[in-house]
Amino acid sequence: MKKRIKKSPPRKVVESIRKEMTNPNFPYKNIGLNPDATPLEKNKYGICQKILAYKQDNKLPTEKVAKNIHLTIPETEDIFFGRINKFTLDRLVSYATNLGIFLQLTETKSFTSRSTTRTKSTRSVFASHKSH
Repeated sequence: MKKRIKKSPPRKVVESIRKEMTNPNFPYKNIGLNPDATPLEKNKYGICQKILAYKQDNKLPTEKVAKNIHLTIPETEDIFFGRINKFTLDRLVSYATNLGIFLQLTETKSFTSRSTTRTKSTRSVFASHKSH
């Protein structure tokens, strides 16, 4: 039995792809979440990730998700790529609940002492799709 050798694309092709994908205006890139993100930003990003997971788990095209939440395809892609600055928390909660996604939003307040950061209090809000 012959062993298959995996060939990489030519260096010129790889560099071209790298250049395109690192362009700040490349539309198909998840910008990720800042390590210093606020609780609001973390919750918004989490909802975006849940909506994307819903799309992937149900093998839905972007067009179908966009239609179900009454957004354009580019707006829906903004959710999929975690562009949280384009949405308010209440809009994202509404889109997720319209898809039947169960959400738990958590707010944690903390304080810092000399040696550690400790949790002071936590508050959770639950949201789910209403049955018809």
